[in-house]
Amino acid sequence: MKIKKLAAALCAMAMTTAMFTACGDSDSSSKSDTSSKKAETTTTTAAEETPAASEAEGGDSSEAAAPTGDEPYYDEVTGLECQIPDASYTPVTEFQGHDAFLMFADYNWMWSNFGGQGYSEDDRGDGAFGVDADVTGDGEYTVALTVDSIAANDALMGNPNPQIVLDGDYVLPAQGAVVFCIDITGICDGTTTWDGETVEKNPLDEEDTNLATSVESKGKYTGQELKVELTSIKIDGEEFPFDASKIKYGNIENDNNKYRIEIYNDYGDTAKDPAIDKDALMFAKSLECTFTIEGMDKEG
Repeated sequence: MKIKKLAAALCAMAMTTAMFTACGDSDSSSKSDTSSKKAETTTTTAAEETPAASEAEGGDSSEAAAPTGDEPYYDEVTGLECQIPDASYTPVTEFQGHDAFLMFADYNWMWSNFGGQGYSEDDRGDGAFGVDADVTGDGEYTVALTVDSIAANDALMGNPNPQIVLDGDYVLPAQGAVVFCIDITGICDGTTTWDGETVEKNPLDEEDTNLATSVESKGKYTGQELKVELTSIKIDGEEFPFDASKIKYGNIENDNNKYRIEIYNDYGDTAKDPAIDKDALMFAKSLECTFTIEGMDKEG
């Protein structure tokens, strides 16, 4: 296990600096393809890293064989019980309203998700691995990452998630956060910044009417016309505390139509005064966020 943790850490340290600003509060372009700019991190299996048997110990390995699922198996770093994903999991990829997804990466850039399930190949980076919500109007919605979704193959491109670590059949838990946001696609019209300042040159496409999943289409709303509120964070089904006053809302990136709920971002304003104790954020089964939205009544 210690060898696998070191391998994951070394992979994470190889990430390019392009990833550092991809989700931050800047006006630079191409933020939506952030995960494609990371250095590639391969899925690790126990079979690849189990040490050779020691001749001095009569051929016995210095570590136990990879777990098989017959007994509970606990991660030695987080103390959480590791989970075996359901291979039959199938994500929802069709959206009538707006594709909302949970954007996340832990301390080692594992459990990463940087695209919506309905996104095109150009916009989904290394793939989409979340449980998204279809935002069709005012109401309450939940987005999530689960052990089943994070270990599934991308529904469009067919590739596995390069940002998970496996030990035998088990997915190792997430620990901490470097990026933790919710993006709602196709909402904003590109006329104002997150804090209400006028945008002189609107980057969005008026002829692209795919507001469900296209990040470049011109939405109907300024961020100021909507009331969005994060109401719950759950880890492995249990409520996780957060300071609601420190969460940032709006069209933060300015070069796309996504309304963002920024809970924590190492490269954004929320790094200065976090809404969560990111060191305490550890989960093995799921990370779920629930939010409400009001004001989606504009015609045309």
